[in-house]
Amino acid sequence: MGLMLRTDHENYIKAGVEFVDGKFNISTVVTHRTSDWSVITLDKAPPFIWIKAVRRLDAVEIFYSFDDKNYVMTRNAPLQDNHPVMVGLMAASPDGKGFEAKFEHFSVRHLPDQRRLEWLRRNTE
Repeated sequence: MGLMLRTDHENYIKAGVEFVDGKFNISTVVTHRTSDWSVITLDKAPPFIWIKAVRRLDAVEIFYSFDDKNYVMTRNAPLQDNHPVMVGLMAASPDGKGFEAKFEHFSVRHLPDQRRLEWLRRNTE
């Protein structure tokens, strides 16, 4: 379960918690027609986890936190610049009878375009 950023069915990033081979993992899958997968194995199931994605020009930085204060970057992945992106929550249970997932405090915030801010700095009288 986690967060997904998607431009289309062949280009997306999903990040969150996955239970694989008996272990919980912080997981990020980056797909641009083909997928790659990065994981950080956890010692135990976290009671809570925060996932944050920050789009920076032609890339996305993925972070996680166990306390919503201290964030650790797990991934920097390419994402097409100047292109709309769908953002939302996702959960899947490909095996077994499913699981309980609870999402809280989901939000999407606009950050200023760094290129525009740089242009303003250079061109201010």
